[in-house]
Amino acid sequence: MAKTPVFWGLDVEDANNPESDDALLRLCRIHSDVGIPLNLFFAGQKARFIRRNCRDDVVAALKGHDICYHGNYWFDYPEPALVYGADDDWDTALAKALRYEIPGLNEVAEVTGQFPSAYVQHQTNHSPVTQYAVRQGGVLVNNGGFGDQMPHNAWVMDTLFVGRASRVVSPQGNWSHAWDPLHPERKKPPVNPDEELRNFQENFDRQLALGFDHVNITGHPTCWVCSEWWGWYEFSLPFRLSEGFRPVGPFTHDRQWRPAAKRSAADIEAHFEWTRRAAEWLASRNDIECLSLKEYHERHAEPQGQWISMAEVREMCRELTRNFDALKIADTTMSTADALFMLATLGEYVMLHNRLPERLQIRRTLGPVEAVPELSGAVKYLRADYLIAARSVYAYIMAHDRVPSTIRAHSVDAGPGEVLMALAQAFAEDELPEEVTVEATGGLPKCSEFPIFQNARASSTNAPPFYDDSRIAMLCKLQSWSYRPLVKNV
Repeated sequence: MAKTPVFWGLDVEDANNPESDDALLRLCRIHSDVGIPLNLFFAGQKARFIRRNCRDDVVAALKGHDICYHGNYWFDYPEPALVYGADDDWDTALAKALRYEIPGLNEVAEVTGQFPSAYVQHQTNHSPVTQYAVRQGGVLVNNGGFGDQMPHNAWVMDTLFVGRASRVVSPQGNWSHAWDPLHPERKKPPVNPDEELRNFQENFDRQLALGFDHVNITGHPTCWVCSEWWGWYEFSLPFRLSEGFRPVGPFTHDRQWRPAAKRSAADIEAHFEWTRRAAEWLASRNDIECLSLKEYHERHAEPQGQWISMAEVREMCRELTRNFDALKIADTTMSTADALFMLATLGEYVMLHNRLPERLQIRRTLGPVEAVPELSGAVKYLRADYLIAARSVYAYIMAHDRVPSTIRAHSVDAGPGEVLMALAQAFAEDELPEEVTVEATGGLPKCSEFPIFQNARASSTNAPPFYDDSRIAMLCKLQSWSYRPLVKNV
């Protein structure tokens, strides 16, 4: 029987309390001793904090664990992803995302000595354009998603999505305490290690029994030593604000926040005790395997630049005319965006060379980033129309690395779904038909019904008041065009 992958992740983000560095050090050593790799999601601010505090012992303890990325900033954002991702057009937002995140990505790599293999956003402070920027920076896995779950792990935006939604067990237990500023001497009593371990085991087994394709164990090192979230009383004060409560820029230097309330020494030791026992319990099981996200990606990565035959292209076309959705072809899978680019390339080739090629190369492509039309009736394309539509799509994707949201072919206006269906009809035949008629597609492939796309959302304590996430939700849903399943899940 296949073993369920388990990813033990820590969001390493507390850039204020030095005690959190000590917690990270102990957790790394515990898991190294037990043989469980940690997936350490470093914020750029935290990496800079470790370097400023000269914690070479912490950096040394990171070896053997997987470094991941948690964004460049936690509090002092130049502008949060959910703000620029909603307010700006795609290309303007992308320029900001690259400017904000790529330096942080490289700084985490420099401080830790490892280039991050995966990314997860803070809370649901995200936008698809930020995910794309991080992917452009070389990160291959997303452990966050768009706010809700997929039925299985899959490729979205040419990134392996191994989400957290509905798949998380917490290793933090009873860590927090309602701190009273008038009585700072009052601390929570130490936890009972036996009781905490038992609760963890029951929660883990309950999660495992749901039958998902992985389990996340997700915590924060600061919670092993602090009894409140770091910066809890600064969450609503992260920006210099303009009128209208829009962030206009970061503070000019790192702020010195009030230290978080600490747990007692006995409480801290009790938590580390049951954490070690929990790790040993997981390591002893034969029905799971504790992995790094980097290892998991290596198992499912496919060779780039795969080629498929013209016979396979025709079979793909026939399948698309039956089912407007991602599909398997040869030894790989294709998103509807990938399929559209392939057929657009085929139209371009035919016009240039007056013949069909023997083979075509796959290119992974983003979905649209503006609303696609929902047509009310069928669309008829003459041969000249669908060929110019193919050439238009090819030119647009080569220029912008994404599917266009609307396409005009001479006087025929439609969305990418109708163009894909028209080209699929045409190239499924041995000879190019003089005309094809396609029914309205609704604009989105069948996989858009998955919760990750239907229920996409963005929110954060760092959002402006009365934040509207409708554009972020739309952009996430449009990336159903870039969805394709893992080959093993077809």
